[in-house]
Amino acid sequence: MSKKNKARRRPAAVQAGAGRPAPAGQAAAVTRPRSRMDEQADEIVQQVLSSLWEGVASGDPLRAELETATCMAFPYVLGQRDPNDIESFIDTVLVRGALRRRNPDGAALLRLLMTLGTAQTRRAASRALAELTGEGIYPPEWVTEVGKATPRQAWRRFDVFGDDEAIAVTFGYGETEHGIVVQVDLAGIPVATAIGVSSDGTKLIEAISGNNEEFDRSEQISLAEAGGRMLRPLDRAAREDSPKLSPSSIAYLPVARSRVRRLPDGDSGSRTLYTAADRAAAVEEFMTSPQAAEAVAADEESTRFWAEVLTGYSGRIPGEPPDQVGPRKLAHILLGHVPNTFALSPAQRGHLEPAVTAWVRWSADRRDLGEAGTAVLLEQVPRVLGRFGQAYDDPDAAAMRGYASGLATSAADVSWLSASVSRRMFALPLPDEHGPLDLADPADRRRLVQEEFGACTPPSGMTSEEFVEAAYRVIEELWRDEDNPTYEAASRLFADGLARHDVIHRLAGTPAPTVGSSVIRGR
Repeated sequence: MSKKNKARRRPAAVQAGAGRPAPAGQAAAVTRPRSRMDEQADEIVQQVLSSLWEGVASGDPLRAELETATCMAFPYVLGQRDPNDIESFIDTVLVRGALRRRNPDGAALLRLLMTLGTAQTRRAASRALAELTGEGIYPPEWVTEVGKATPRQAWRRFDVFGDDEAIAVTFGYGETEHGIVVQVDLAGIPVATAIGVSSDGTKLIEAISGNNEEFDRSEQISLAEAGGRMLRPLDRAAREDSPKLSPSSIAYLPVARSRVRRLPDGDSGSRTLYTAADRAAAVEEFMTSPQAAEAVAADEESTRFWAEVLTGYSGRIPGEPPDQVGPRKLAHILLGHVPNTFALSPAQRGHLEPAVTAWVRWSADRRDLGEAGTAVLLEQVPRVLGRFGQAYDDPDAAAMRGYASGLATSAADVSWLSASVSRRMFALPLPDEHGPLDLADPADRRRLVQEEFGACTPPSGMTSEEFVEAAYRVIEELWRDEDNPTYEAASRLFADGLARHDVIHRLAGTPAPTVGSSVIRGR
């Protein structure tokens, strides 16, 4: 769960007033002289585009895909991450550049963009290609094979602690074979952290399956399981708020996502699904274990609380058993999940060290980590606990706990809890700048609504005060639960591309039959 919901800033050019004619005599004030950095950026763009057109002209589908993906990722090389600016670059430089060529290579690039691009890029490229084909300009024959790779085999390399894994899949592509590899961080919500493409599938499998480190293991898995393990982590990596991938990984991202779409469905049967009953059974096993005896004798209630927190988080991912924890995941739980989620009693906070130490020992023994693996895990405990107080007392963490108010019990399903907190953060994002804030208090929520919507122009027929009150009622409806017409309407509007503020604005001015009578009544 992100601590802050940062407001999206306008591109610098818009902030400076670009696109509007300068008043007479003021051109020099708004026209910035080109710097050597600008010139170097232009040179790099030209070099990248030169490689792109060479790749397209080669007639090699894989090379053409990689060169296209590299060009699409070029804004990231310059540190630009605003989605609007990236789409603008792709449209201006690639889509329109291909259209201006008025030849088969330009048509080929448009087909490549339709395979690898976002929905917006695909639409723009499709319109441009229709214009070319309307003039009798068609892509070369080899383009029909782009993206039609045949999956062959998949391997998984993972650490015994369960903190991360790498999935490699090979594909036949005409007479050649290549492979993709995706590194996935499992400590938090699974997300791809590194992506690669190899032109030699055999060597890739040799690398992923051999020469394991002390705590690494490898296994061959089904193609369906490989797809299940990569799909959502890749999707998360493509989002704006994901951990920053390297420019090379960003360049490979659209190719990897294209390949994953070629994998068969049906991963649900390849991995064990652990239920709430499995988690509860694991807690009971721990509570009666020799490792827990001393902690239980000192404070049984607090020991159970920490056992449920650790077990619940460890079992949140399909296929991950409820005793799964590693050094990085332990830090993620105790320095992120707990401070942002649970309001601890003095007894729970005071019993943290003995309860967590006992649970970690039990987990290591249950998984047969051995002496060396157990030592690695136990060495992490004091390092994490030494930072717990600072993490828990952080004002942002205290504010974040308000989002989980009334929901966060130690035995709560973590996936459901995460989705519920995300819904509440959509309803009322955490401001970048805030003083002491208790989001569990309706008065604090009302104050944030006033700050956000008080200066808005109200819909026709409403005063500003009435509009703010209506916006507050909509937000309270979204805050309360997802089983209501308001949340359904908000989800539809957001999926259609409306910004979150505009969604609330529209719903606050919508008559009761559309939004739901509970909102208008202020239930």
